Amino acid sequence: MKNIFFALLVLALSSVQARIIPNIPNTTTPPSIALQPIKAKKHHVNVEIKNGVAVTTLETEYYNPNNRLLEGTYLFALPKGASVANFSLWIDGKEMPAELLDAKKAENLYISIVRKMIDPALLEFVGRETFKMRIFPFPANGSRKIKLTYQQVLTVDNNLTRYEYPLTAVGSGHEDTIGDFSCTVKISSQHSIKSVFSPTHDIKVEQKGKNATVTFAKNHINTDRDFVLYTSDSNKRVDLSFIPFSKGSEKGHFLVMLSPKTEVSKDEINPKDIVYILDTSGSMVGDKMDQAKKALQYCLHQLHEKDNFNIVSFSTEATLYKDKLVNASKANVKKALEYVEEDIRARGGTNLEEALHYALDIAPKNSDRPYMIILLTDGKPTIGVTNPQEIIKKVQKASMKNLRLFSFGIGDQLNAKLLDRLAEENKGTREYVSAKEDIEIKISSFVDKVSSPVLSDVQVKFPSNEDLRVSEVYPKEIPDLFKGSPLTLLGRFSGKGDQVIKVTGKVNGKEQEFVYEVSFPEQNTENEHVPRLWAVRKVGFLLDQIRLHGENDELKKEVVRLAKKFGIVTPYTSYLVVEDDPKPIPGRPMPEPTIWDQSRNTNAAEEDDSFADGGEAMDAESGESAVEASKEIQKMKKADGLYNNDKQSSVTKNKMRKVGFKTFYLSGNAWYDSDALSKKAQKLTTKKITYLSDAYFALLKKYPKIGKYLAISKDLTIEWDGTIYEIRAK
Repeated sequence: MKNIFFALLVLALSSVQARIIPNIPNTTTPPSIALQPIKAKKHHVNVEIKNGVAVTTLETEYYNPNNRLLEGTYLFALPKGASVANFSLWIDGKEMPAELLDAKKAENLYISIVRKMIDPALLEFVGRETFKMRIFPFPANGSRKIKLTYQQVLTVDNNLTRYEYPLTAVGSGHEDTIGDFSCTVKISSQHSIKSVFSPTHDIKVEQKGKNATVTFAKNHINTDRDFVLYTSDSNKRVDLSFIPFSKGSEKGHFLVMLSPKTEVSKDEINPKDIVYILDTSGSMVGDKMDQAKKALQYCLHQLHEKDNFNIVSFSTEATLYKDKLVNASKANVKKALEYVEEDIRARGGTNLEEALHYALDIAPKNSDRPYMIILLTDGKPTIGVTNPQEIIKKVQKASMKNLRLFSFGIGDQLNAKLLDRLAEENKGTREYVSAKEDIEIKISSFVDKVSSPVLSDVQVKFPSNEDLRVSEVYPKEIPDLFKGSPLTLLGRFSGKGDQVIKVTGKVNGKEQEFVYEVSFPEQNTENEHVPRLWAVRKVGFLLDQIRLHGENDELKKEVVRLAKKFGIVTPYTSYLVVEDDPKPIPGRPMPEPTIWDQSRNTNAAEEDDSFADGGEAMDAESGESAVEASKEIQKMKKADGLYNNDKQSSVTKNKMRKVGFKTFYLSGNAWYDSDALSKKAQKLTTKKITYLSDAYFALLKKYPKIGKYLAISKDLTIEWDGTIYEIRAK
């Protein structure tokens, strides 16, 4: 049975994973009959978590596509350190006996199977306790249904409860998919749930008070990365969660999440001053104008009684609704709604500068209240001051510290760089609405988030002393905190120890300080997604600086370095890296061209994403490519979960793998760790190891955590603990 099958089956929101392995003759010679892999046709997970205790039920239907009856062993690997109780397992509705192997017995079993199968895929499970159950018969071209229920006490660290759901398919399973997949997690807590988020996958979250429901469903879900879920609960006004990652040998990474209360009283909401600027030029006529007016009316409905507001419409000239800010009383809001409905019409040119001047001119002097401007436009300035640099200078001159400017661009016939700079330089964000999207829905969603500020002028003070240094924190400018909208910061640290993070801000104009105790570890590699998230954030920041303020060789080189190391698609990695010739690492032969160099020989038409096209997207001020670049960079700058450029070329997808905290590139028949191809690696010692040799298993025994990386391929070059290991099959 050459290429003995092994099916990676997704199981449990508690870091568990399963495979069905055929019973293999007691010989080291690979059997000669090839079998097709067992497939999971359906897989449904239901989890109930109450006060940190999870009861998980998994139901999976497996299909045997072979024309022969099989006998096999069902293996279900638990997360390292998991404490599991009250488990039961059924096959086709009948409860079956299952054995729970301790970590040592499971390791011996996995290594034995790997030797017989001549495949490293199971090495990922080394070090874990494992359920074991015999499955017979598995009918030819037939299905078996397996159901597993177990209870687990979950751990809490730095105020976060963590769930890990390993979807990773290793070895030949990296391109595996699960057919009909769904997962539902119901969470209840003693305190109000502040945040529920996944850094790895898109999830739907419904939360209210002490309860939350997470759903995650997809047909043919790819199993190339693990699913991780975090939750936090607290009664504090603003809660802080801390997620560190450190290998000990270099600077660590961390993620900080600030989670404001999801339910607040009227007195807990900071009053704000807000001006809505609406483009009413001729290009807005028709459906765009109708949707924009409905969106503006929705904004007015969301005002609080202590807020003040005004409206500026602009076409050939700008028009103020009132000559000063007015209070958002019910009567004033009603009059404004009537004004929007009856008096606003689309006609004329685009005098953006005058509209901005009016909005800034009525701002109160020396006010502590947030002063928000929401700008909605679909075109370039055509009347009055039309030079983008002049408009920016005028706004800079009139700006104040409490200004927050949010820009909404409609379509792509606009100056995206101008809108982006206006937002970037004034503590706001930018959004773009395509011609196919509903303006009202997009703006309403945004207004729901920013209508209730609970902490303004936010500052986060990280420790800086002889024991610890914090650096490279993104975002650079920290926005206000709004009800129910968590904010994440990513940064780096050197040093270790128990430290204090202080958060300051204004509540109803009064300064408040919140103090949180956290521990920066010397070594903690559990949160392996954090370094890549930090890199995406930094690359997004650097690309925005290049795009809005001009190209810089130093920034460009840093973008390329991070893109190579972490496997991030950027406008530069498709052509700048081609200039590099492959460098041999001491002690081993010249490597074949890597993915980065092979782009020379790749049809450029495969790169159908303008963002990955290089200079065009970065240089463009207007048009589709400019808008797409802005949107993509904004996604990177705000990334606190999965970031993936889905339009990268098929060449890149097939020759790059992201596993754990490492990125691998296929060159010839071997996979290369990006850390083993860096300049730093040229100074490291290289050790050659034959696949499945005594030295191979000695390496695994010395470093159990390397197993998930060894599982990638028989031919692998990897940097680990300051040494390059070149592993090759005979």
